[in-house]
Amino acid sequence: MIGTKETILAAACDIYLLEGYKGMSMRKVADKAEISATAIYRHFENKEALHHQVLREGFRTFDSYLQPALVGKTAMERLNLAAELFFAFATKQKKYHEILFLTMDHTVEHKVKGALTKDATVSQKFMVDRIRECMAEGSLRQDDPEEVATLLLCTCNGFFAQYVSKKVVDTPVVMKEKYWRMYKRLLHGLKP
Repeated sequence: MIGTKETILAAACDIYLLEGYKGMSMRKVADKAEISATAIYRHFENKEALHHQVLREGFRTFDSYLQPALVGKTAMERLNLAAELFFAFATKQKKYHEILFLTMDHTVEHKVKGALTKDATVSQKFMVDRIRECMAEGSLRQDDPEEVATLLLCTCNGFFAQYVSKKVVDTPVVMKEKYWRMYKRLLHGLKP
């Protein structure tokens, strides 16, 4: 059973995805969460605080998906596990994936950067570290680790954007097979 705060966060995700940050209001979120408009203020000071918490929870959830990749025995195994776990995050935590990577409202992004820089960069650093390890191990050719991590992230997010926008519709099995073929093609071009 989820608590009131979690119910509010889930409702805020729904409203944000439908109407964006500008369309999100404390009253709309309260209505969606089926609580009183005043009750929402017991948990969140204002709309900006609620928005920040939605993003923080999204970043925390994403990081919790990536961390198990560290059990891999080699750098390449850890990178491959991270790619597999990214797929799991994007397909099992669709709302957070869409909010963090596909629909973040750029009109409030400057506010987010100041308050959430650390949260927002944990997963980026995680991926840069995996790429750097692969380069040190010799399984990927020497290059700029940050640029290669960005390339991988952008390619994977572009892949999922095709499904979110309904430009591509497949069964989950076919989707995963296509994801792995795309990922392997990309890695092939990065090998020494």
